[in-house]
Amino acid sequence: MAIFDEKEIQKQAARSSKKLFPFSREGSKGEIKKKKEKPPEIKKSVSDIIPIIDQTKNGLFELKEEGGYFDIWQIQSTDVNSLNEEDANRHIYMLAKGYQGDEKSLKVLSLNLPVSTQKQQQFLQKKIQQSEDALFLRFLQKKLKELQYLEWGRTNREYFLFLYGDKETDVIARHAQFMRDVQSVLPLSTVSQEKKIDLLYKLYNQNAKLGNKQ
Repeated sequence: MAIFDEKEIQKQAARSSKKLFPFSREGSKGEIKKKKEKPPEIKKSVSDIIPIIDQTKNGLFELKEEGGYFDIWQIQSTDVNSLNEEDANRHIYMLAKGYQGDEKSLKVLSLNLPVSTQKQQQFLQKKIQQSEDALFLRFLQKKLKELQYLEWGRTNREYFLFLYGDKETDVIARHAQFMRDVQSVLPLSTVSQEKKIDLLYKLYNQNAKLGNKQ
C-alpha cells in the first residue's frame, strides 16, 4: 500500500475546496449577475399601438390580433335615489337581469365631456345677423356669450356602453337583446360617428381635452 498517493491527495483537496468555496468563480458571477432582459419592442407608429384596424360600413370598429368587432351606445342614466323604493328596485332588478343574460364581454365607460351648445349658438348667430333692434341685439349677444362660456367651462357626466362580438352580426344581436332587457329602465341611444371618434381619441390620449378646451 502506497503511503503517498498523489491522486487521493488531489481528490481530498478538491473536496476541501468545495466546502470552503461552494460556488466557483464563474458560477458565482453567473448567480450574482442578472441576465440582461430583452428591451421592450418600440412601436413604430400609432397604428401599431391602437388595437383598432378600421371602421366597417355599418359603423362598427374592427379589432386586430384576436379579431372581433365592437360598437358604442350612450346610456341615458337614471338617478335611482330620486325614485321611490318600488321603482328603484325594479330598475336595479332589470339591469341585473340584463347583465346576467349576457355572458360575453362588455364595457361601461363614464367620462366628463364638454357641454355642447353648437346648435343653440348657431341659432343665436342667425338671429343676431337678422336682428335690427339694438336692444334685442344686445340681449342675443349676451346669451351667445353665456352659451360659449358653458361650452368652455362646464362638463357633463356621460355614460357609454361598449358591446363586443366575434362578428358584426353578433354585436348587432347583443344590442337588440340589451334593448329588450333594459330599454325600459336604462335607455340606450345611438352615438354619432364624430362622437365615437372623439371617445376613442380620449381613451388613447388620456391627457387630451375635447371640444373648445383643446
